[in-house]
Amino acid sequence: MSYSITVPDQEYFDKNIPCRSACPIHTECGRYVQAIGISQDEEAYLLARAPNPFAYVLGRICAHPCEDNCRRGKIDEPIAICALKRYATDRHNLGMGHDPARKKLPAPVKRGKRIAIVGAGVCGLTCAHDLALLGYEVEVFESAPVPGGMLYLGIPQFRLPREIIKMEVDNILAMGVTLHTRVTLGRDLSFAELRAKFDSVLLATGLNKGRELNIPGAHLAGVYNGIDFLINVNLGFEIELGKRVVVVGGGNVAIDVARAAVRLVQESAIFPEADQDDDAKGLQPAFDAARMALRSGAEEVELVSLESRAQMPAWKGEVDEAEHEGIAVENGWGPKEIVGENGKVTGLKVRHCLTVFDENGRFNPAFSDEEKIIPCDSVILAIGQQADLSFLSGEEGVQVTPRGILKIDENLMTTAPGVFAGGDVAFGPRILVEAVANGHKAARSIHVFLSGKTKKTVLSRFRILPNWEMPRGFLSTPRQKMPVLAANRRIGIAEVELGFDEEQGRAEGLRCLNCQVNTIFDGSKCILCAGCVDVCPESCLRLVDLAQVKGDARYEALIHNRYGVPAAGLEAGQAGAIIKNEEKCIRCGLCAARCPTGAITMEALEQQEREVFE
Repeated sequence: MSYSITVPDQEYFDKNIPCRSACPIHTECGRYVQAIGISQDEEAYLLARAPNPFAYVLGRICAHPCEDNCRRGKIDEPIAICALKRYATDRHNLGMGHDPARKKLPAPVKRGKRIAIVGAGVCGLTCAHDLALLGYEVEVFESAPVPGGMLYLGIPQFRLPREIIKMEVDNILAMGVTLHTRVTLGRDLSFAELRAKFDSVLLATGLNKGRELNIPGAHLAGVYNGIDFLINVNLGFEIELGKRVVVVGGGNVAIDVARAAVRLVQESAIFPEADQDDDAKGLQPAFDAARMALRSGAEEVELVSLESRAQMPAWKGEVDEAEHEGIAVENGWGPKEIVGENGKVTGLKVRHCLTVFDENGRFNPAFSDEEKIIPCDSVILAIGQQADLSFLSGEEGVQVTPRGILKIDENLMTTAPGVFAGGDVAFGPRILVEAVANGHKAARSIHVFLSGKTKKTVLSRFRILPNWEMPRGFLSTPRQKMPVLAANRRIGIAEVELGFDEEQGRAEGLRCLNCQVNTIFDGSKCILCAGCVDVCPESCLRLVDLAQVKGDARYEALIHNRYGVPAAGLEAGQAGAIIKNEEKCIRCGLCAARCPTGAITMEALEQQEREVFE
């Protein structure tokens, strides 16, 4: 029998907090979850907000890689980390320009440098936020009439209320950031002018064009691009879909398109919300009711996906909600032809898809001879996104990769000195929290490029918890279900997910396994009695003979220092060790309570990260 182990170190304990490690911006997920569990909501908000200027947004639409890596998921279901972020932000009344995450920060020293950011999406605005904190003069240029990028243009209101986006953006602008909307690079402002006026430039233009599908009938009236459809819907422009709609695609954009199609109707021109007099404001409830009544969309919406249900890239929860709203999902079919009469769509011919990927894992669909026609009045193609780089003439020195995105180095600088790029236009489609991480990195890289300096230090320590115990019943508490609007009320812009109430928030917070709390073993006190092994309810501890253990170079050095011989020279019975399965440990502390010599203590890893910009 042999075991492979490594000697614990900082990296080892960091990996023991998988939610934080999985988060691209290293949010202290576990700590804010735990704070909610013990009714410390303000502390929870500050922890969630610290690395994230879009905490309110991501509390609603984050892809939550933290949850995918949550250790609680090894037992039953992961902690609802994203829903608890929303819980913390929903309970925090954030007025424009009054973010407590910044209220104690000193006014930045003005650096006399100007930065241009092209694109007012998540990456660009995060970078603007950080650079403003560092004392730079920042101007953001956005081609759309509103800031927010695809937050506003691509995500339907029933998933992300517009007041949430506005609040987040306004708080960034309140830091002194200047925003220019309806300014398109290459049309209203040349790249050369931008370079001449500013000391550095960040390109964060995203992927704002939908991919085309080259099949017969793609030119017919009634064929729409998914991205264009969402942008027009979200900006309030009229789209005539007819009674029956087919959406092609299996990703989150396709699901958003399908769910928007059942709600589609125009109302922005009918019910203006700005500049109302007192009488009009008094009638606002009636306007709201009328607006809700008007918002009814296509009678039949069907989504056609090449992938099987298990292979669909869309989030399972979103697909389930779409079906709950009456959208039919047809898996395993691919479009062959858009059929029509008199220049207008009448149906979509599809063929059965046998496999989506080849033996090397590459996208290479294979089809059978089975075909059918799905009658419809409109076809919306939501099959991917691409960058619009028409603002580049080829003379700027900014290279484009074969994938159609901007070429960057490890610091996000393009091939043109002083010109940086981040977000989807530099990496392709990514989740929103990665765009936040890109914005942070871009700000630091621009700062260093402009002769600045930055030094980061991380102070770590273990704090002994002498009377440690987990909350009563934490293992038997099931994951809380997100309350949602009843299907028959899902019309218009009404938000579908309603958020946890206080009872749910506290219960979900107390499910956390407190991964930052560790069982620390003092080998000099251990008498190898195996009491900890016997009492462990998860059987995650094993007592073994060191002669049967194999480890890395650090382990070899430890053995040599401790016993004066190489690890291979240990004799049977000469030394023993306790091996722990960290994935199974529930931090119950029974091993520490059982140990007769005090060789085991429960200790919390506490870290303080500080970054100094000069």
